[in-house]
Amino acid sequence: MLLTSYFVLIMIFHLQGQTESNALKKDSIIAVMDKVNSYQIKESSPFNSRNWKTSTYFTGVMAFHKATGNPKLLGQCVQWAERQDWHVGNEWFFQANNFTCVQTYLEIYMIKKEGRMILDARQYMDSRLKHTEPAYEQSWNYVDALYVGPPAFAMMGKATGEQRYIDFMNRMYWQLAGYLFDEDEGLFYRDMKARRSEKSSNGKKVLWSRGNGWAMASIPRILTYLPKENPNYPKYEKLLQTMAISLKNRQGNDGMWRVNLSDPEEHPNPESSGTAFFVYALAWGINNGILEKETYLPVVHKAWQALYNAVDIDGKVCWGQSVSRDPDNVEKGDSEIYVSGAFLLAGSEVLKL
Repeated sequence: MLLTSYFVLIMIFHLQGQTESNALKKDSIIAVMDKVNSYQIKESSPFNSRNWKTSTYFTGVMAFHKATGNPKLLGQCVQWAERQDWHVGNEWFFQANNFTCVQTYLEIYMIKKEGRMILDARQYMDSRLKHTEPAYEQSWNYVDALYVGPPAFAMMGKATGEQRYIDFMNRMYWQLAGYLFDEDEGLFYRDMKARRSEKSSNGKKVLWSRGNGWAMASIPRILTYLPKENPNYPKYEKLLQTMAISLKNRQGNDGMWRVNLSDPEEHPNPESSGTAFFVYALAWGINNGILEKETYLPVVHKAWQALYNAVDIDGKVCWGQSVSRDPDNVEKGDSEIYVSGAFLLAGSEVLKL
């Protein structure tokens, strides 16, 4: 009986070791990303929408293509963009969201160089450049805006060679960051309501995980296209480094982060969308020499292992918080299309490690 139990334990540890090893193998990473992408196509028919949720998913699909060179993934993005007739988003309340789809249009344009792909986007951006009001007065007053808006302007600046897009981006980004960044915590609030008055049930600050994921994931998408000689380039690097220090100290023992980074006990279940955005930004920082590999590679490996294990048999990325503006309870079966997008972004950079 003891001998049988011994062999059972040996097999359990052997299988666990295989899982951990497989999660970091190139073929396994691509396979799980393919699985997640296939699930999302089947689950949500994403070609019919260009809202921020679907557009975030396609930022992940495009990153997957750029990491692997798989032409089918590029074709998937082009099919979606053609279905949208290359139009910007159509949201009125959170207007920065309208640029989320533009990011993928621009990345396709930089491959195919067909002017029609960015014609509508450029006209819309030019109309925004005329506005000189502070970011907060232009409805860029929520942390998500850092991801959905500024990267599109960095890409347009790269695509056209025109500095005015870069200047607008830098002004809006750092104004919004000035509103919402907590220097003591090295993290962002979701909005001014969270900064001024909100506390967790345990009386702690409300520092939403996915909100900080939006902010942190914006940095790779900006720095990929921002000229290194731009005076703001070191500021973005510094912000990534500051957030990385804070997040390293808040990572859960299971590899994931909790929905409130300041109070993990309030909602103790893991959360995959914020975790995936963090993995994307941390891995990108390592890959581009901005973050120390010795310090942050273990953080990335541990988090990616958790994300890899969060994908169920169908390809759904579990433990993803639903649409919200603040921390809330998360169950294993929770997921959204943008969670898949964040996962694909993370995988695209882990592949390069």
